[in-house]
Amino acid sequence: MKVLSLLIIALLAMPSAQAWATGQVINRILVKINNNIITQYDLDEKLQPILDQIKDRELSAAEQEQLKALRKRALVDMVNDILIQQEVELYGIAITDEDVEKEIDRIKQERELDDDAFEAAVAQDGLTVDEFRERLKQMMEKQEIVGHKVNKKVLVTDSEIEAEYEARKDQYSLDKTVEVALLLLPVDVSAVEVRTRIADGEMTFAEAVAKYSVGPAVDSGGSLGEMKYADLAEEWRQALVGVPEDGVSDPLTIQGQQALLSPLKISEDALVPLEDVRDDLFQQLMQKKREQAFTEYFDQLKESAVIIYMDESMKPDDGE
Repeated sequence: MKVLSLLIIALLAMPSAQAWATGQVINRILVKINNNIITQYDLDEKLQPILDQIKDRELSAAEQEQLKALRKRALVDMVNDILIQQEVELYGIAITDEDVEKEIDRIKQERELDDDAFEAAVAQDGLTVDEFRERLKQMMEKQEIVGHKVNKKVLVTDSEIEAEYEARKDQYSLDKTVEVALLLLPVDVSAVEVRTRIADGEMTFAEAVAKYSVGPAVDSGGSLGEMKYADLAEEWRQALVGVPEDGVSDPLTIQGQQALLSPLKISEDALVPLEDVRDDLFQQLMQKKREQAFTEYFDQLKESAVIIYMDESMKPDDGE
């Protein structure tokens, strides 16, 4: 929960510069929401931190238009907040002071903040600790109503997780890997001759390593372990092109000596196992469904509410 940057970050709107330049205080009803109202004073109070920053500025015509749009957005947010609060009251949801303090303690612990550091962090958002408590309480109430009306109705099935995994296979594909065995030959042994003997079945690659190799991993058949193709040296990649598992490459020179390579195991289309990402997919699908369900619930809530904008110029655009 991103609580230390709570509701002030998006304080979005401001009144006209002219009203503030003249020091006028206008308190008129802007919106009626069922049995509640929002006044000019309410809107200005919410936006006070921003208003304080611009009241001495001379704004251009373009800035005035931007502020008007932001102001409308802020009013929409306030209307939405009231609709949720009405639902909180309707369902008798109550967040106690103890609940709030427990959440604050959790935040402090999660962010490793002592009391002074917490108070300083809250102050950076322009809030006192008491104001923060009140806003946190409101947010927790909203979470409760969302849980009551939305979360209990959201389910994610195993088949949905599996379908999402299939749809995202490109995201879960691993780099092509190969387990490479190296046979590094002494100067008096012909790489071509040894390769021919292995190819004809006279000896296995591991037996050739045990008999001839002056390189590493002699006891394990020359195996250097699994590597990403992308991490191999260019001459190694070229030597392995077209060579099947347990096959033998054409001779190549490594550190001045003749050598042979054998791809003991090739993983072309390896994927991160479903079980390794199941929980992440579940959380992502759950969040997506919750957002969709909340949007549907909130659209119905707005449709059933009586919302009257007293000033048509403050009415939100379609879709808001």
